[in-house]
Formats: sequence, structure tokens, C-alpha cells
Amino acid sequence: MFQRFGKRRTQQILVLAGLLLVFVIIHLATGSRFLTRRNLGIIVSHAVIPTFITWGLIFSFTSGMIDLSIGAIVVLASNLAGILGLKFGYAGLIVGGLAAGVALQALNGFVFLKTKIPPWVAGLGMAMIYESIGAFYSNMAVRSGGMVVSLGSQLRSLGQLPYNVLMLVPGLIAVYILFCRTSIGLNVRAVGSDIRVTKEMGIDPNRAKFLGMLVCGLFIGLGSAINQSYVGQLLPRTGLTTVSTIFQPLTAVLIASSMAAIFNVVVGVVIGTISLSALFNALTLLGVPSGTWQEVVLGMLVIAVTIVSMRGEEGVVK
Repeated sequence: MFQRFGKRRTQQILVLAGLLLVFVIIHLATGSRFLTRRNLGIIVSHAVIPTFITWGLIFSFTSGMIDLSIGAIVVLASNLAGILGLKFGYAGLIVGGLAAGVALQALNGFVFLKTKIPPWVAGLGMAMIYESIGAFYSNMAVRSGGMVVSLGSQLRSLGQLPYNVLMLVPGLIAVYILFCRTSIGLNVRAVGSDIRVTKEMGIDPNRAKFLGMLVCGLFIGLGSAINQSYVGQLLPRTGLTTVSTIFQPLTAVLIASSMAAIFNVVVGVVIGTISLSALFNALTLLGVPSGTWQEVVLGMLVIAVTIVSMRGEEGVVK
């Protein structure tokens, strides 16, 4: 067992070293524009919002609650954050995001657990509902002579350097305590490991999953508030286009899992999101078009990281 753990850690260290080597090569290929202080600041800044969303995902995904409506929730939570932010300032911005994130995740948890429909299937249905709500709100705003909430030049500091990066520090501390040092996180991990043993330990799996989704909503809500501050205006989307929002956080979760022998998953998430932000930044510097080939690279990375993270595991990925 110890030999296997040591072998996995060695493999993961080699993968991490290889990634750093790739970044050095990219730095040279871009005429020394990649690993500059300014560009590194941009990379970390762009990783902040995905980091908060990914921190939320580890509470739901760990217990097997694969929710594909996260992107639609971010859209609604961002807009509510903007509405309350314009009325009550930064406090309203944060409270609006938190309220929407927690409320919608609570609704999802209730639907998933009561209907017993596979979460990823129910999540698609909830995504369509949330997208429709967003579209209805947008149409109503236009008909009344207005527009979807726009911050303009107000409340933009939370989404900009250095304030968005500083948010990572309390966020990291909070998610570490909740995931690693409280019964909520311990129960979520227990449910994800072996539900039969969990029941024998006296843990209610449904309660653990529901509480995990509530905590997930907290971090998604915070990410949405920062997102609204960053973009200023987030238009509703339909046709399940919001589902693509989950791919980058999902990849970050897989990266964190693939480095579990080196880093705690909470820290691994930060490394994963920054690595992905660096990847897209590098592709942009190299002239690779977004919306097409960058997404192809992300898809290939999802497959590759899944293979690495699940090597030696038996069964089906939850």
C-alpha cells in the first residue's frame, strides 16, 4: 500500500514538473510574454471566479451529486447580486449572490433527493428551468423599457485586481475548515467513499448530500457576486448553453484529484484553476482562437486528466 502511494506521488510530482516545463517552453515561444509579473497577475485574477465555483463543486460532486445546472445558477445569482448591489452597495452584491446560490442549490437538493432521479439528469431539467427564468426576466426588462441589470462603472472593484485575488485567502481558509474539519465535509466524503458503511456509522446520506449542496451554494453565490462585479452585465442564456460553464470547474476538480497524493484537494483546486487559466492565457498568446480550438484543448485535457486521476480505480466515475 505504501509502495503504491509512493509510486502515485512520484507520478504526480513528475506530471506537475512536466506542466511547469511546458509553461517555461510557452514563455519562450511567446517571446518571454507569458511568465511576466503582469501576465501572471492576469492569470491568477481570471482563476478567482472558477476557483470559488470549483470549491462549491467539491461539496456536491464528492457525494455523487453531479449538478449540471451550475452555470444557469451562476447567471441567475449574478443578476440578483447586481440588482441588490445597485440598491445596497457591496453588501447587497454579496448577499444577493449568496441568497440565490444557496436557495437554488437547496431547491436542487430537494428535487434530486425526493425524486430519486439521477442528479445529472435532474440537473439538466433544472438548468432548462433556470435558463427560462432568466430569459423571462430579460424579456420583461426589455418590454418595460429597461435592460438586464448593468453595474456600469459601479461596484466593479470586487472583480478586479487586487481585491478579487485577496478574496481567495478567506475563501481558502473557509473551504478548508468546512471540507476538512467539520462534520459536513467529513460526512460528504464518507458518503462519496462508501454509502453502505456510511449508513452503518449512523450518518444520514440524504442529509449529508443536502447540506453539502447548501455549502456548494454558498461558494457558487460568492463566485457569482465576484463574477457580476467583473463583467458588469451578464445576459441570460438558453438552449442549455450554460452547461458548458461547468466544464472548466469539473476539469479543475479532476486536476485536484489527480494530485491528491501531493496536495489537499482544497489546495489542489486552486492549482487546477490557475493551471487552466494559464493554459487559456497561453493559447491566446499563441494565437489559438477561443470558442473553437481552445475548447478542443479543454476537451482533450478533461479526458487526459480523468485517465490520470482514475488510474488504478475500479468502478464508474460518479
